[in-house]
Amino acid sequence: MTERLTPERVQTIVRQFRRYEEYFAERGIDRRQFLRLIAAGSAAATVLPVLVACGQVTQREVQEAQTPAPEATTATPAAATTPTPAGPQRGGTIVIGTLGEAQTINPLLTNETEGQWRARMLFDEFIKLDLQTLEPVPNIAQEWQTEGDTTYVFKLRQDVTFSDGTPLTAEDIAFTLHALLNKEVASPFVPRFLGILGAPEYNKGEANTIRGIEVVDQYTLRITLSEPNAAFLANLRWVRPLPKHLLEGKNLTEDPFFQQPVGAGPFILKSWTVGGDFVAERNARYWQSGLPYLDGFVHRTIPDSQSLVIALETGTIEGSMYAQPTLADQLRAREHLVVLVRPPGIDINGWNFGTRTIEPLGDVRVRRAIAMAIDVDRFASDFLLGLGKPATGPIPPTHWAFKQGLQRIPYDPKTARELIEEAGARGLRVRLTANAGNKFREDWVVFTQQALAEIGLEGVPDLKEWTQVVQEGTNGTFELICPTFASMTVDPDELYLWFHSQSSRNVSGYANPEMDRLLEEGRRTLDIEKRKQIYGQVQELIQRDVPVFYAWDRPFIAVVTKQYQGYVNTVLSFFERLEEWYRIEG
Repeated sequence: MTERLTPERVQTIVRQFRRYEEYFAERGIDRRQFLRLIAAGSAAATVLPVLVACGQVTQREVQEAQTPAPEATTATPAAATTPTPAGPQRGGTIVIGTLGEAQTINPLLTNETEGQWRARMLFDEFIKLDLQTLEPVPNIAQEWQTEGDTTYVFKLRQDVTFSDGTPLTAEDIAFTLHALLNKEVASPFVPRFLGILGAPEYNKGEANTIRGIEVVDQYTLRITLSEPNAAFLANLRWVRPLPKHLLEGKNLTEDPFFQQPVGAGPFILKSWTVGGDFVAERNARYWQSGLPYLDGFVHRTIPDSQSLVIALETGTIEGSMYAQPTLADQLRAREHLVVLVRPPGIDINGWNFGTRTIEPLGDVRVRRAIAMAIDVDRFASDFLLGLGKPATGPIPPTHWAFKQGLQRIPYDPKTARELIEEAGARGLRVRLTANAGNKFREDWVVFTQQALAEIGLEGVPDLKEWTQVVQEGTNGTFELICPTFASMTVDPDELYLWFHSQSSRNVSGYANPEMDRLLEEGRRTLDIEKRKQIYGQVQELIQRDVPVFYAWDRPFIAVVTKQYQGYVNTVLSFFERLEEWYRIEG
């Protein structure tokens, strides 16, 4: 049955079509490519008939848009290519484009994607994750055994050295863990490791050492937890080993070491022009035999998305995770490029509520009313034209912890108005913070502003540069902010960071003893089926309390030239295992 649309909705669809057609045309997407994007989207059945009926497009254009495009180069979700019989070739330097500059490469302090990836390239990981299953697998920690549910004994590889040739030992891992938990360092990773026996006391400055960390011998480390922790092994990927012999007694946040670090990763920093090129070269002492294949990489900051796409098309850069998804067809048309759609759930947008910033936002009735006032289905259909899909919560539907059958917060402006009146919040004025230049989020701000007006609230657009948005999202000075800065990628224990009342990463100020209890139980429960039940309750509680309104999800694409092989399309960084990439002729 065809959906009957109001004249207002028809006008909105037509207006958004014209707006985005002009916007994308400025970025090199022609009308035909734009219609293909709409035809492939989730709202095609609604949008395309409206555009035809209103004379914006012809039926022939719609038919062409719905006709599958010629087959382009594709890649499997796992390894994109198979090595040649002769094996991967060595040599070459890849140029990777990114939109944002890293704030730091100090592995104790990285709190954004670019810095965390660079730190991995320079320092490596104690334990790494399988790129498909996301399960912890050996790396510098060659193997481990458990003693009961709370003690882990790690055997380190004996062939790992830092780039200065010094052997990496258990002392270095113990030193790094102490550094992460040092009160003066104020690492964002502290909540992930407070479960180590004695860590809370050390972090508060009440103890000189962490009694749950024991160096057994040069290559054996025993770690004892205060209680079982299901995410502990996965969290050890954030232990990027630091050389004790170079940093002991130094200032771990400001020492010049971090300007030219000595690490155990596959690459060594050569130069860094902030806002420009981050240049690294192969670490000849890297412990994995034969790796990396590449001579090095250049991580280039290109803050304008249009310029980044042009750089991909012209070959100025050879790979990126940040090309606009709307440009996928345009990029696929380039013979030298491979385009892959990233897994879902990487960028779930909505609103995080600053309950510490404005007192009424601490009232669940106000938060729920705001969520119920926004017609997300209409936003995804009429404003995003189907390029984004409604979301249910922080956990993607493809993840093992996703609660099947979880209901989205309903669109119900009548009930929303009643909740606002009941809470005495009529006339409340709230800032709607998002990054300027992101058209999807700019529309989300305007759409939300209009929805809030319908229930007696005033939404004030607050569009800023990305660095300012990150600062607000990190410091918790926002009122409503998009993106949410409360995502989940690997393990649902990550929700502890955002929603446990005692977590230093809980910047919104949300607090609920029931949520604390569930997050603590989920953390110490090792049985995966029981964890599913627990995190199912967590997701239900998020829907009930609405500490964050997870509203819509949009896809990301990864782009790389055909000269490179060895990559894996993963929910982690597309360049996560750059040491395994290699260049081929052509």
